[in-house]
Amino acid sequence: MAKRSSELETYRRKRDFTKTSEPAPRRVAKRAAARGGRFVVQHHWARREHYDFRIEMDDVLKSWAVTKPPSPDPAVKRLAVRTEDHPLDYATFEGTIPKGEYGGGTVMLWDEGTWEPADPDPAAALKKGQLKMMLHGQRMKGGWVLVRLKPEGKRENWLLIKERDDHVERGGDLGSKYVTSVATGRSKTDIEENRPSRKRKPKAAKESTAVTARAGSRRVAPFLPLMMCELREHVPEGPDWLHEVKYDGYRVEAAVAGADVRLYSREGLDWTHRFGTVPEALAGLDLPSVVLDGEAVVFDAKGVSNFAALVDALDSKTSKIVYLVFDVLQKDKRDLRNAPLRRRKEVLHGLLEGASSGTIRETSYIIGDGPAVFKKVVSGGAEGIISKRIDSQYRAGRGGQWVKVKDSKREDVVVIGWMPSERRRFASLVVAQETPEGLRHAGNVGSGFSQSELKSTLDKLKPLRLDHPPAGVIFEGKPPKGAVWVEPRHRIEVAFTEPTRDKRLRHPRFLGWREDRTDPPKAAAEPPPRKRVSRKSQGAPQSHETLLERITHGERVVYPEVGVTKAEVAAYYLTVADRLLPHLADRPVSLVRAPEGLASEIFFQRHPLPGMTRGIKRVRDPRGGPRDYLLIEGIEGLMTAAQFGVLEFHGWGAQVPRLDRVDRIIFDLDPDEGVAFDDVKAAALQVKKLLEAVELKSFALVSGGKGVHVVAPLDGTQDWDQIGDFTGGIARGLAEADPSRFLAVASKARRKDKIFVDWLRNRWTATAILPWSLRARPKATVAMPVSWKELEAIQSADSFTVANAPARRDPWRGFFTTRQSIPEAALKHLRRRI
Repeated sequence: MAKRSSELETYRRKRDFTKTSEPAPRRVAKRAAARGGRFVVQHHWARREHYDFRIEMDDVLKSWAVTKPPSPDPAVKRLAVRTEDHPLDYATFEGTIPKGEYGGGTVMLWDEGTWEPADPDPAAALKKGQLKMMLHGQRMKGGWVLVRLKPEGKRENWLLIKERDDHVERGGDLGSKYVTSVATGRSKTDIEENRPSRKRKPKAAKESTAVTARAGSRRVAPFLPLMMCELREHVPEGPDWLHEVKYDGYRVEAAVAGADVRLYSREGLDWTHRFGTVPEALAGLDLPSVVLDGEAVVFDAKGVSNFAALVDALDSKTSKIVYLVFDVLQKDKRDLRNAPLRRRKEVLHGLLEGASSGTIRETSYIIGDGPAVFKKVVSGGAEGIISKRIDSQYRAGRGGQWVKVKDSKREDVVVIGWMPSERRRFASLVVAQETPEGLRHAGNVGSGFSQSELKSTLDKLKPLRLDHPPAGVIFEGKPPKGAVWVEPRHRIEVAFTEPTRDKRLRHPRFLGWREDRTDPPKAAAEPPPRKRVSRKSQGAPQSHETLLERITHGERVVYPEVGVTKAEVAAYYLTVADRLLPHLADRPVSLVRAPEGLASEIFFQRHPLPGMTRGIKRVRDPRGGPRDYLLIEGIEGLMTAAQFGVLEFHGWGAQVPRLDRVDRIIFDLDPDEGVAFDDVKAAALQVKKLLEAVELKSFALVSGGKGVHVVAPLDGTQDWDQIGDFTGGIARGLAEADPSRFLAVASKARRKDKIFVDWLRNRWTATAILPWSLRARPKATVAMPVSWKELEAIQSADSFTVANAPARRDPWRGFFTTRQSIPEAALKHLRRRI
């Protein structure tokens, strides 16, 4: 038994079985050595979608994560990364692993059956690195082989290959062919929403359906993702907004069906047992099947919500915890999230009428007069208000329809270490704030701890100790001397007076642990700086493999729709560097960044960030502005940009050092949704001919979105005013000559069925997407230069992607050697028209 326990220790260590429903290792009877046994494949949507291939051997499931669906074509080899052994009970697991837990995501039982080894000693064959087997699955059949590759870091990489036999399918795609559970017939959505099996039930079970119909109809609903608030400094005004008190507690979603109650944390964890008498009180209301959204709080003697008191009350049977309900998402299995907020409030009032005091309470609100509401609420001791558009639909995430405005300074911060003390268990906690750039050191928190918290805090942190500050944390100066560092896993809520000049929290006070937040803190974008290497020792240029080693969290999926990772984005920019870098050379740029991928926040950045140093040059504003601009220098700069999550590069129309002189003009033909791409191409050719009429050579670029750019290189002898007069004149001329097709002003209201001739890219500090840049769009499209002849056959502006772009040669022959300027006669003619 000792050996088997040891084999499963890694599995056990990586999981918290109070949070995940995955099976915990258990004592099983030792079986005689067997040749073969069960095999399963689980389709796993975690941080990156993959297929977990598992075979029974030595009373455990030997496991590999296969990056793509197993292929029945012997010519297609699938990378299979060896993972920890799993218990035999895992062979039947299907469900969801909570977000923030190891492997968080959806698990589908995709195939199951038995396997037989071709080798008489399969354990020896596995150790040797070549395991041949016969699979008798419902989807994977016949001969297969696992072959180990050469070691690569800590990962043990193998290949999963189909052997030639009667079950070969040339070009076959099992992933597309089979998209539901082999055990239950459920889809991914069915599993996430906890729907019952779609497989036919036995006759006996079918006959009992009528008896349990009522109970089935009142079954509690699964967790629904929550709508969140944006933080703002000013209260929205006007009659279109309603305003509620902002309470200081835990966000809780309640799924209720009569006496059945589930309370979910903001991350979807089942916390029913943690909120005192709230479940009992909800059950007592005898509600129909509903999903409610609200806040669990504890009020102090003054009637103000107290977060520290709530933390103390958790996990007890206290009646102090109050559930304040402010929304209803579902009633009688009818989805209400598309209904306007005013209507949802009416439904909620009908449900909770009469439950205005005690443990379950409906929150009140005021429509309009936001600033006055805020002033009154704050004077009463609350920390602020939540303002919501009265017509807002319920949409998961942050969308600006709900906003919070706070008076007192409170924030969730991440614990990254502690300062030791001789007099008590620790002097203070070292904390960091989560910013778009990553974790930024925010100072120390040393007050507000009770005696029990002083005792329990180090028990929580000691298992996470590090020998150095957590990778990538941004420090304004040197890290605190003498600190004991830990992995950034836990958050606390703190109150503070104000931020200091060096971006730390002034007089922070501990309020409590944010146990409801299990999502991993955002890692800093830049890895810790390496030791400086002298130029003499640098030697030959770094290989692509060496450069890509700098990319942290390379497995993070940036483009969820097509599965492109952060490492693959960096690899793309390395591959096309010879074509992209000439357009970046000495040119200030603005950047579009998605540090956590397109599914999270996207940022437009014009100025350098702390830590953006390697290959990133600062450019002083030549007109005396307070902030520097930035430009990318060589492959080093591309890799730093990729590390910071940069997807798009937008360039100025001028180069350093002569930023007052324009070296290219751009007409961005931006169509309304209803305009056919053939019409956009015709418009581009029309602009080309207008430029040819004044002897200007131009080039075409499909934007990767909807439109086409017409780009003309210049010799840098003309200034921004001249360029603006010329390009604006061309755009206005097109709009005046054919107002049914063209528009020369940036008005979305007037753009219906028209093409906006965007000449505004040709102004001081304005930017345009650069050739070969990726776009922050779901399909990982590329802004691609094309020849005029080639443009005629292209079907859409998003035809080129990260997959097919690298193989193309640059069609813009002569672009960088073209020396031309706008003729003075053309400038005079346009000035007269203006």
